[in-house]
Amino acid sequence: MEIAPGVHTVPPDIGGFMGFFAPNVYLVLGEEAALIDSGYDDDQSVKSRLDYLENLGLSKLDYIVITHAHPDHIGGAQRIKAATRGKIVVHSLDAMAAEGHLSSMEVDKTVEDGDILDLGGVYLEVIHTPGHSPGHICIYMKQERLLFSGDQIPGMGTTAIAPPQGDMAQYIDSLRKLLAWDIKMICPGHGPLIVDPERKIKELIQHRLDREEQVLSGLKRGMTTIEELVGAIYPELDKRLHTSAVGQVLAHLIKLQHEGKVLLVEEGHYAIRKEA
Repeated sequence: MEIAPGVHTVPPDIGGFMGFFAPNVYLVLGEEAALIDSGYDDDQSVKSRLDYLENLGLSKLDYIVITHAHPDHIGGAQRIKAATRGKIVVHSLDAMAAEGHLSSMEVDKTVEDGDILDLGGVYLEVIHTPGHSPGHICIYMKQERLLFSGDQIPGMGTTAIAPPQGDMAQYIDSLRKLLAWDIKMICPGHGPLIVDPERKIKELIQHRLDREEQVLSGLKRGMTTIEELVGAIYPELDKRLHTSAVGQVLAHLIKLQHEGKVLLVEEGHYAIRKEA
């Protein structure tokens, strides 16, 4: 499970799997140790993380770094902290959401864009990448040119952007921001490792721009509601994904409104601006 020198994937117990891909958790070792994300808080998931650490002879963590305060990434943090004494680290904009997830949770350290965690010769740089959540962060390990991307860049598929916490304009800007980094491999929050980072990032940007064009095209053809747009854009949508699809279309509409390309005519009804 060592994917690079001092970097491990920490597999979940398959019984704790929820969703298409279980949340990925990573362990980074220098003179100190950091877990990146903590997975779900069910017994099987937490036990599998702690068992992995025990098998490596680790009884203590220095940090539990959370990419964003969603249950599949922060759920197990408090219990892992209790067992390992690791400090829970979250971006300041997600810290309140993190502490609200479990009444007993306490964030030990908040970070901002550009902050660096020193594991004793191994440095983890915080890159603020809002969009999926206001305080979403990616973690860059310069020595190995690795990016731990949380939900910013999934191993397969795309990331859900759910307003009001999700912001499509910020998400696309964050993807563009990451193109400036020298990345050899992306370690995503879900799915397999990504070995062609630049291509993957550009594909995700283009996917969002293509979806935006579909939204504009639907409005130009006289569709006015989110449900109409969802039906046209996702004609064979699994009904279990309907809520997510509605969120994606809404996120695009909000972005287009802010850019002056779309008008909210009345509650729930949208129209294209003629000059757009």
